[in-house]
Amino acid sequence: MKLKSISRRVYRAILSVSVVSMVVMVMTVLLVNEDLERTMLGTEFAQEREFILTNNIGNETLVWDTPNLAVMFVPSGKPRPAAMPHVFRGLPDKFSAEINIEGQTYLVSVDTVETGLLYVAKNITHFEDREALFEIALVFMTIVIIAFSLLLAALSSRRIVRPLKLLTERISRIPVGPNMPRMETDYAEAELHSIAMTFNRFLDELESYVRREQSLLNLASHELRTPIAVMSGALDVLETRDQLHPNDRATLQRVRRACDEMRDNVNILLKLARRESGNPAQEALDLAPAIRRVINDLKASPHAVHRVILEEQAGLKVVTDPVMVHMLLRNLIHNAVQHTQGDIWVRIFDGAVEIEDRGPGLTADQQAILLGEKRVSSEGSPLSGLGLYIVTLMAERLGWGLDISRSDQNGTRIRLTPNSPVPAAAGHP
Repeated sequence: MKLKSISRRVYRAILSVSVVSMVVMVMTVLLVNEDLERTMLGTEFAQEREFILTNNIGNETLVWDTPNLAVMFVPSGKPRPAAMPHVFRGLPDKFSAEINIEGQTYLVSVDTVETGLLYVAKNITHFEDREALFEIALVFMTIVIIAFSLLLAALSSRRIVRPLKLLTERISRIPVGPNMPRMETDYAEAELHSIAMTFNRFLDELESYVRREQSLLNLASHELRTPIAVMSGALDVLETRDQLHPNDRATLQRVRRACDEMRDNVNILLKLARRESGNPAQEALDLAPAIRRVINDLKASPHAVHRVILEEQAGLKVVTDPVMVHMLLRNLIHNAVQHTQGDIWVRIFDGAVEIEDRGPGLTADQQAILLGEKRVSSEGSPLSGLGLYIVTLMAERLGWGLDISRSDQNGTRIRLTPNSPVPAAAGHP
């Protein structure tokens, strides 16, 4: 989603208000000016027409033609004179409008009175010239107002957004850690002061929550490791007695491996949960034997081994944490075994490992969790064991790339890309 700037939004809002206000003002001024001009001309025109009707009309034809006023009266029943003013020529008996003749503007009225037909034309060119000058001045003022609005919008937007930028900078400078400093609350604006106070309360609650989680992890560390240590000790006692049948001894070795694996898994889970910054154990690991070990560990699942097909198209050795890699591969393969019915292919390429099934595919929410775009799922995790979130954490901890190359109704293909493959010619370090 494209982010939008508050400063630009405020700038546009102020500029829009200024432009709309200016347009409304200009339209109002033009309408008022037009109405005022028509009212003045109409009043003068009516007064002159009334004066002519009162004093100069008889039973004779009247023709009066001056540069500013032209009047002609034709009594009823008589024809129009041949030498009539130019402005009246070709006009109908009922007419009222403005006429432009030779660069001059006339307000003309032709009306029937009781005794005949009255023509009146008033030269309003000076009014039109004044109106043109007024419109030019109005355009100039509009340009000035627009320029002032641009400047005002730019200055106002910066002034309004400056405290928000200061608040953002202060928040970004707060280091993430167990003891985070609190924000300054010296804001003159009540809203920003309230935001700073709320953020400080949020930091208080967050630190309290982290402390509670840390205490819980410490307790879990003890409670999880103690039973494992007890089981390991009991296995040592059984081996020391040396009273087991060879078949029981083989079973005991399987229990020993499971107990050791549980101990390693608990250590890694606690390390992930605590977000320890130390680098994981680095060893050279051949992924093909590691994957075979995972497949053999799945023998407890019915028909699991026969469904998982390993295709080693190229050898792949990496320098990584073998225990965490084993957990990552086991969870992904076990999830495919548990949630699908068909064959599962594990392919080893030069620089990548792919796990492909023929299941119903992952939902959009599940894919977002697996790709690290989402931390929790409202519908629950589709993976068993550690779940999608833990798988993401392990891949992130190892520095491996994790990508869903395909997920639809025909199945899912997940691609793992190690970040430190060992060249084939280099061998084990």
